[in-house]
Amino acid sequence: MNHTKMQAAVQAYIDLFNAKDAEGIADLYADNATVEDPYGTQPKKGRAEILEFYSGAVKSGSTLVRTGPTQIASNVAAFAFTVYIGGLDEESKGVDIDMPMGKMEIDVIDTFQFNEGDKVTAMKAYWDPAVNLRQT
Repeated sequence: MNHTKMQAAVQAYIDLFNAKDAEGIADLYADNATVEDPYGTQPKKGRAEILEFYSGAVKSGSTLVRTGPTQIASNVAAFAFTVYIGGLDEESKGVDIDMPMGKMEIDVIDTFQFNEGDKVTAMKAYWDPAVNLRQT
């Protein structure tokens, strides 16, 4: 695995999310990739579901701010960040769990698993609204 490309993909993910570019985010993923956000929910599978998920997520007025370095082991990158949500509503919710509406902050750790072509094959987001969510 090319660690430089893995680091670049993580930074691109943060930058594309903050630019509200769901198409660009979806392009980081392999065609048969999965997104499990948060971990334990039904995974989104394939480009169409992943694009739909991120299209909703970027509508919430959210921004991502890194809170530490990217850690890489083998073909997996893990990185911590805080999501600052400007105004969550049912249309922009995107995740398959019960959450309050409005402004909030969520501390998250994501993992990206990469294939040999440096595309993300599996993303898992580790956070729990009961523990990691602060309404603002």
